[in-house]
Amino acid sequence: MPFLTSELAQEIVERTMKILNKNINVMNHEGVILGSGDSERINQLHDGALLVLQHGESVEIDKTKAAGMKGSKPGINLPIRFNNQIVGVIGITGEPDQIRNYAQLVKMAAELVLEQSFLLERVQWKQRLQSEIVNQIIAEEGLNEEWIKERAGILGIDLDQPRRAIVLQQPGYTEASIQAFVRSIQYEIGKADLIGVTFNNEIVVLKKDDGQETNRELTPLLKRFQKASGPKVWIGSGSTAKTIKALKTSFQQAKGAILAGSKLQPEANFHCYEDYRLEIMLAKLAQEEQGHNSFSFYDVLLDQGQKGELVHTLEAYIKEGGELNKIAESLFIHRNTLRYRLDKITDLTNKDPRNVKDLMELYMAKLLHDIR
Repeated sequence: MPFLTSELAQEIVERTMKILNKNINVMNHEGVILGSGDSERINQLHDGALLVLQHGESVEIDKTKAAGMKGSKPGINLPIRFNNQIVGVIGITGEPDQIRNYAQLVKMAAELVLEQSFLLERVQWKQRLQSEIVNQIIAEEGLNEEWIKERAGILGIDLDQPRRAIVLQQPGYTEASIQAFVRSIQYEIGKADLIGVTFNNEIVVLKKDDGQETNRELTPLLKRFQKASGPKVWIGSGSTAKTIKALKTSFQQAKGAILAGSKLQPEANFHCYEDYRLEIMLAKLAQEEQGHNSFSFYDVLLDQGQKGELVHTLEAYIKEGGELNKIAESLFIHRNTLRYRLDKITDLTNKDPRNVKDLMELYMAKLLHDIR
């Protein structure tokens, strides 16, 4: 695989010509001009570059020498080195006496561009490999653990360590914004963590976890994620997975936390599965019953009372755990008014909030409505 491509050679030309107001040529390991300030010279063979490649050192060409060399003009040609080998030649057009003091500077600039390009390609390769591993782990199809462990081993990551999935969703994303998003988050994760982008442009972090990390300990990391990515992002965290197969469940839990949390607490940006375990389970059961119109009784409450007072009463009843004094205080109403509203809910739905079983069904119906 050649280190120098036509695109990279032209980038070197454009950058180095800003240093020295002279024409620059960049030749590959065969002496062919790949990039030049003079577009007509591209793809021509450069005799001066061939001498550099042959001898492994700089070659100066004055007018006399240039006259007898094909494709050459007066100037200085220097080897471009990378990883202790010559990968190309950079030529500066001009009288050697006038440009000699700048030659090494131009050579260093060319090698720096080449090194930056290589490092960037390496980073992008690692990102692609990580995304491939992450998508394989959370995919619906069969899981090839040996293949995944082998790929992760290339990155120096041990997948046998406990982990939890953290999902980040950004509304109105673009491909460029997702890549910038990933770069900003990478500074916040550890060397043992995996980060990838799903086919739905969700960012997934498989975070190394000792299995004892609490939500309180996790919150600072989620806050840093939010700070790095901006306010318009949903963040969900699943439970700790002790096996590779269990990571798929953790991923689904994180998505469930976002789904429930974004509806039930829209003012918050990050949601942990442990905080919504009951709501997620109930919502899943409610969705399975949705097609049977099993919760139509809740729809009656939505159209009753002034400004949805019966729904607000039910919400307060759930929030305060059925303590009538606290419920009445939070709604700024008398206890008798509260009893009247609870009786009204019972009459309309045939479900009494004061009965645990009926309250559970009312709560499930409410969750389905809120999440839907």
